[in-house]
Amino acid sequence: MPGRHLLLVSLTIAAIGAVIYRINAITITLMLICVLLLMINFNRYLFILLLSLAVPFTLYFIYDAHDLKQQISQVHPDKQQINGIIFPDSVNIDGDKLKTDAHLENGQVVRLYYTLTSETEKNNWLCETHVIRFSASAKVSRIKPATNFNQFDAQKYYETKHITHQANVEFLHCDSGQAKNWYQKIRYQLHIWHAMSLQNAEKLPQPLSDYAQALILGKTPQTLYENNPGVQVLGLIHLFSVSGFHVSYLLMLLMAGFKRLYIPKEIASGIGALALIMYFIFAGEPAVLVRALIAGLLLMFQQASHCKIKSFNIWALSLLGSLIYAPGILLTLGGQLSFALTFCLLFTQKLNFWQVNLLLSVVSFPLIVVQQYHWHLLQTCANFAAIPVFGTLIVPCVMIGYFGQSVTGVVYWMNATIASFAKTLDWLATWPGDLIVGKIPWLFVLLLLIAGLLCFVREKKVALYSRVLWPTIFAITLIWTHFPVHGELTTFDIGQGDAALIRTPFNRTVTLIDTGGKVTFGQQKNWQKQRFTQTNGEAVIVNYLHSCGISRVDHLVLTHQDFDHIGDAKIILQKMSVKYVILPAGMMKKEAYMREIQPYLKKAQVIEAIAGTKVPKLPLQILHPFVAGEADNENSIALFGKIGGKQLFTAGDLDQDGEVAIANRYPNLVVDLIKFGHHGSKTSTNPEIMKRWHPQIGIVSAGRHNRYNHPSEETLKTAQDNQILVYNTQAHGMIKYSYFREKGHFKVKLTDEFTTTTAEH
Repeated sequence: MPGRHLLLVSLTIAAIGAVIYRINAITITLMLICVLLLMINFNRYLFILLLSLAVPFTLYFIYDAHDLKQQISQVHPDKQQINGIIFPDSVNIDGDKLKTDAHLENGQVVRLYYTLTSETEKNNWLCETHVIRFSASAKVSRIKPATNFNQFDAQKYYETKHITHQANVEFLHCDSGQAKNWYQKIRYQLHIWHAMSLQNAEKLPQPLSDYAQALILGKTPQTLYENNPGVQVLGLIHLFSVSGFHVSYLLMLLMAGFKRLYIPKEIASGIGALALIMYFIFAGEPAVLVRALIAGLLLMFQQASHCKIKSFNIWALSLLGSLIYAPGILLTLGGQLSFALTFCLLFTQKLNFWQVNLLLSVVSFPLIVVQQYHWHLLQTCANFAAIPVFGTLIVPCVMIGYFGQSVTGVVYWMNATIASFAKTLDWLATWPGDLIVGKIPWLFVLLLLIAGLLCFVREKKVALYSRVLWPTIFAITLIWTHFPVHGELTTFDIGQGDAALIRTPFNRTVTLIDTGGKVTFGQQKNWQKQRFTQTNGEAVIVNYLHSCGISRVDHLVLTHQDFDHIGDAKIILQKMSVKYVILPAGMMKKEAYMREIQPYLKKAQVIEAIAGTKVPKLPLQILHPFVAGEADNENSIALFGKIGGKQLFTAGDLDQDGEVAIANRYPNLVVDLIKFGHHGSKTSTNPEIMKRWHPQIGIVSAGRHNRYNHPSEETLKTAQDNQILVYNTQAHGMIKYSYFREKGHFKVKLTDEFTTTTAEH
């Protein structure tokens, strides 16, 4: 590897940083691979370079990680006064909810959340373009971690940006922020121009508005993926990233203009370098843009000094610069894709267009799927077609449409061209081929990544073996995720509601019992309604099912008509293939069914059930209701059956009288594991029945700080008196009973670590 020492050293430094910030099996393995490469290529020059760079970077990482831990450990009072500034281009408003990054006076950045009090206040914020100095009464707390397995973890994501806390503001006082020095004046002014430009772009018709904000202004609007679903389904998100492509495009246009004006290269390069720095600040100073900024600056230096800098050294220096600016950049999907794909481009000089895109596709596949769990089979083909069209037609149309707004007809024709492109993508996204891959084990991710990188190397045998190895590993991965030998009973942490999954080994049957649903209190006005909040049905339940390689639900059991049990059923019916929907007899006559279930059924078969109703392959028996009723709490479906050696009983919101009636009708019932009824309310969990059944384990599904004070003290005392071990989603997050044959164990999702508790077998 002669002449590429800096590249190898930069990769080693990146691996060291990954181990320091997030030590796990995959970061340790990557570190060992780098050490092995160092040993193979070891010489004096490499040793000196490694020593001179790795030592200071390691010390910097250790210091920064310690500083991050200190920030995390800060204890804040329940309420406190905070002061700082808010940049107008960082403000996001949805309904009556405002969120932004707030820069406090102590130098810390927090996520600020505020509920707007009136439509006038909302409009004032939407029109704001000045840097805002604020004073607020707020509750500052740690950003909440993921409380379900395989869920997006906001806490870990924001830690990569050194944002560890959130401020929930009750009272907010604002005035204009005044810059203290020349640097702040320039910075503030660029953010003001950016906010004005975003507001100007929002006035354009769709999809030109979304495209202009993402491609020119560097801010992905909330409406982009809602209005353009094909972009996300076909994996074309990278086209809207400002991490390199569009910066290079804008820089190329600028330098071409200077050339036409016969401006000397030295002067043009200096102006180009200054423009890059200004654009970086203008775009909000995102970490993912640092790579393109440094690469552009080095190219400007190369052009001005006529000093040739090798491409892999530019890549290495941009990686090191990015790690200084944001040490956690490679722990994010954006950073991983940016550096992995540009790394591939370093070695593609002798590859044709199709080979390059195929290489980029196989390398990006494991990075994307490990976080999104699915991959559209048309994704590679869509990239082949979209990339040249995007670069030669769409980007110019966006720029002409945005900068030529004053010219009659320009906006209309540019928007029409972009709309045709967007509609084509949306149409392709409706084609079959969305493959649910599941959560790929870290070892397979690493093997797929390495095999993908080696698919087009010069050594023909290595390339051939890699091209055979990649699909082989992928096939093994699909078998691993789609046919697990373990079954499970999982209670989702979805707040004040109820949703549980029963999956038998090898995914033979998948049963979902209720879906949760957020109940809103009081009537909201139109200006208060949120458009972009993802429901727990999609963010938690569907996401988890996809992570398990599940694309279909055999049985969707809706125990009764309460919204906190069926509110997200429409999401399940829209996003998953559902075979049977099982309801308590009498529910099909109810308005809740007609509004929340019926319009979304598609091919699902509805079964109204009473005790003894047989449903094909349902792993549990139906014990209740005895007759058709009103589908309320008293008529909840009760299910009973053996799950991994445990006799399970679960009955929605069934009351104590219903439990007594079931116990009397089935006097020989033996229960090991019970899902406490009605979220642990005192209206359920009859003490006498618990003495008769004597379950070993009880599960409570309830929201944190809920207005009903679930679970009740009476229920917890009943559990204590009967020596029932209680798992509660409030304290434990997702509760998962994983079993194989007759043996099983519980896993609960606490803060950001797995905690395993072994139950009696």
